[in-house]
Amino acid sequence: MATMIIGDDILMANLRVQQDKMNHQVAKALQKAGGEIIRVAIPKTPLKTGELRKRSFNEGPLLKDEVYSQVVGYEKFGADWESGGKAYAVEVHEDLEARHKIGGAKFLERAVDETAPKLGKYLQKEVHV
Repeated sequence: MATMIIGDDILMANLRVQQDKMNHQVAKALQKAGGEIIRVAIPKTPLKTGELRKRSFNEGPLLKDEVYSQVVGYEKFGADWESGGKAYAVEVHEDLEARHKIGGAKFLERAVDETAPKLGKYLQKEVHV
């Protein structure tokens, strides 16, 4: 016995609308989650002139092959700054020997580690199906 669905075109249209809404919610939630990681990272970032803290970024979400990515970091392009300064975020982040009055090495990694346990629930709260 065959099953026939009456109004399947309407059903499919409604499912597409819901999928679009969910994709938008996921994108918005990831952008907020990236912002939260940066918010936690900035006070952990060594403070000498304050320039490095200004070079944080939160980009995305990026969607490729149905996989979302949110990119957070410092010195997006890693090149010399327009003001004549030299890009040094990676060097500062990785130097475990350096001692800073404010902040320290692995500032972004520590922010991700601190934020990660909360992100699942945060995303679940933001995405309404």
